[in-house]
Amino acid sequence: MTDEHKAEVKPQLFKINLDMLLWQLWLHRSMLMKYAILSGLLAVIISLFFTSLYTAEIAFLPVGSKQLGVFLKSRSTAMLVLEALPEVKPLLHPKIPTSENYANELSQCLTIKHAATQDYPFMLKVELGNATMAANVANTYMNLVASFVNSPEFDMAQRNTRFIQGQYDFYAAGLRKAEDALRSFQEQHGIILLDSQTAATVGLVAQIEARLIKKEIELQALQSAPENPVAKKRANEIAALKDTLTELKGEQEGLIIAGGANAGDSRTGINHGLAEAPRLRLEHRRLSREVSLAEQTCMYLQSQLTSARIQQEKEGVSFMIIDAAIVPDRPSHPKRWLFALLGALIGFLLATLKILYYNGRQCLTDLEIK
Repeated sequence: MTDEHKAEVKPQLFKINLDMLLWQLWLHRSMLMKYAILSGLLAVIISLFFTSLYTAEIAFLPVGSKQLGVFLKSRSTAMLVLEALPEVKPLLHPKIPTSENYANELSQCLTIKHAATQDYPFMLKVELGNATMAANVANTYMNLVASFVNSPEFDMAQRNTRFIQGQYDFYAAGLRKAEDALRSFQEQHGIILLDSQTAATVGLVAQIEARLIKKEIELQALQSAPENPVAKKRANEIAALKDTLTELKGEQEGLIIAGGANAGDSRTGINHGLAEAPRLRLEHRRLSREVSLAEQTCMYLQSQLTSARIQQEKEGVSFMIIDAAIVPDRPSHPKRWLFALLGALIGFLLATLKILYYNGRQCLTDLEIK
């Protein structure tokens, strides 16, 4: 072919004639239906070769600001479930059959659906090849996580409340013991009154000892972090309070002994034995100081316990199972209707391509470029 002939050839474009295409599809509608039905049936048959999976659902309600998904998806929790239900292992297929890999496979079968609003609970879904085992695994998960989350060892607020409660019980028992000892002393030696200066010193010593105990309790609560600067500050305050307390105790003993030497029988409330025996005055001072110290410490711990309980209600985490998992009555995967629908669509597309292949020329319109 010469260059002149090539120049005479005009390029052509085509566009699809939709009316003609629809007409061809209508004429071959029986073939379209046949392809769609056969392809859908073939897809259903193929789905039979997939392992049927059953999904067990359980509704739970976490109360608190902390998220619990990390505990549910953790490998440690999955290993606890496998220890409780070793018969679930044949349903898992890790590449290397180790306990860690089994736990990872089980964690992948777990799905957590977060609540869209506060009016709906959280959902936990476990998908396994055995319906009964799926329900058992879901319930075991919930029981283990609930027992762990609701334990005092999990929540810092609960631990603080338990610690302060123990301290309060200890000092409350000490207060009762100190009151009994002071009452027995007064009944044995008579009602003893201290002068105003000595009584003020006794109260001051008790206040300092109470502050010292408060600081020691706070320091015990901070001992989990040795490098905490607050803990170092509390230790320095405790050392300073101990020095001050030692000085005051020395001054107090001097006041009481001097008061006993100058006391007479005419002083109201002081019996003859006290005036003659400063030792009794010292003993009475010690017992009074112990009662005052225990009272102030218990008052402080009572306020701290109330604050800790309020904090526990605000920040504490609890766990409540709303609906336990039941054995599902039908598989959740594979969905036969979805396979059939996809197969029918694929068959319809294949039939359409076949129609275009054999009758495409009739569905195209030439566009001549001038």
